[in-house]
Amino acid sequence: MNLFNRYSLSLVIVIPLLTSCSSNPHNVNVDLPESMPEAKATAFEKAIREMGIMSAIYTDVPLRIMANDIRDNTGTSAPTSGEIPNDITNMVKSTLNAFGGNIVFIPYDPGLMSNNMNLGYSQFENKIIPDVIVDGGITEFDRGLETRGDSTNASVSGTVNNNLIGLEYEDANKASLARVTLDFNLINFQTFSGIPQMQAVNTIKLHKAVKENSIGFTILSSTFGLQGTVKKIQGRHAAIRLLVQLSMMQVIGKYQDLPYWRLLPGSERDINVINRVEDRFHQMPAKVKNGWFQIILALNGYPVQVTGVMDRATLKAKNRVIAKYKLASNSSNVQVFLAAYENVPITRSNKYKSQKLFGQLQQVLQSGDVAIIAPVAPEPVDTQTAQAFTGTINLEADKTHYNIGEKMNVKFTVDEPMYVRVSVISSDGSVATLFPNAFQNDNYCTPGVTYQIPPAGSSDFTLDIGEPRGVDKIRAIGSRTLILPGQVSYSRNGQLDKSKFRENVVTAGTEITIR
Repeated sequence: MNLFNRYSLSLVIVIPLLTSCSSNPHNVNVDLPESMPEAKATAFEKAIREMGIMSAIYTDVPLRIMANDIRDNTGTSAPTSGEIPNDITNMVKSTLNAFGGNIVFIPYDPGLMSNNMNLGYSQFENKIIPDVIVDGGITEFDRGLETRGDSTNASVSGTVNNNLIGLEYEDANKASLARVTLDFNLINFQTFSGIPQMQAVNTIKLHKAVKENSIGFTILSSTFGLQGTVKKIQGRHAAIRLLVQLSMMQVIGKYQDLPYWRLLPGSERDINVINRVEDRFHQMPAKVKNGWFQIILALNGYPVQVTGVMDRATLKAKNRVIAKYKLASNSSNVQVFLAAYENVPITRSNKYKSQKLFGQLQQVLQSGDVAIIAPVAPEPVDTQTAQAFTGTINLEADKTHYNIGEKMNVKFTVDEPMYVRVSVISSDGSVATLFPNAFQNDNYCTPGVTYQIPPAGSSDFTLDIGEPRGVDKIRAIGSRTLILPGQVSYSRNGQLDKSKFRENVVTAGTEITIR
């Protein structure tokens, strides 16, 4: 059979396939598999729900957040026929609204607000004003980083009734690599300025493999021409949704100082969040700091009450945290707090428990300073343990004689971990506490550290020598348990009344002359 006859035979087979549905390509029917609708779920759905619970556990202040228009900033969504979406604002909005907890999503729709105002439907004085705005977009799309594979293409054409009819065949076995990056920032709604360190930049690499057969058609006539192909683009839109969800968790976690990385497998600690939590802890007044510590301990399951006082129950819980997370025995309060802070169980029961605990703290803060010095009922003391405490304190002033108007510095060290209080008994019998103080409120002291009052380099806190002239006595008390202010009582000559202590305490002293 010659080549002309072979082609003629092929066309005889093809023509019924095309003409059976009419010669108009718009009428060609392609049978596709049918499937039932299904809910859109991603790998971060569970983490998003837990993030809302986390926000309600760690804070009692709602975050009111609005999203700006979030679009493709690369300009490639149109040229690539929608391989990436041009507008991902709704992805951002649905993610923000999915959190719940103390995260309140406020939609941004100027047209809706304007229409409601003109129609008189809306009372704007009742509307919630956002705290922050999410801004950002798709900032990178590299669609052809790498392409591998092979393909087989064949085509055949002929003429029927003066119309050119063609058949195309493709058998593809290809793999490609692409990359998409999203940038987000938080903006202060009041000032419209960026909030430092409140950003997320995330990239995903897309590996696309194709193994399929496809048929394209071409019909050219004297009256019209039409070409068509079937394209299948999978994964990129879904991947961008994942990036949106991840990024929203990051920016909200950063803003609310949440340990959000616990919800993301394989994630590292956000050191900026840890540093901000530590700074807040140091800057808090003593009562607030103690109360916050007690809330976190209670949420970890330890039997403590929110009193604003570092009482025995709190100290016991602190020691249990040290043992559980294998911290150094002389760990400071802030080190123990951070360990407990990162590991609060994220449960619905803790969500409601947290609300109750924050309410208790508010009551303590409104009650004045009484709670700070309220006595704690003593517990039975193991006499052998008490007698075993033989620590020492070395205490000294920088001089032995001072003139009125000079500044004094006091230093001390300890040879065992202990709580220390330092007082001065003036020559007129008045007593003042030098340590702990507003600038040094953690008085759990450890060996190997020289403690100085005021702290080295401090310009806000000084010990200024004043009247009356005479001999002042500086005294220090050390104990394995917390020393409450009400337990400290000195005679005029500097003798400590130890009858108020059930435990063994150690003392040290020095004297200075004011002239």
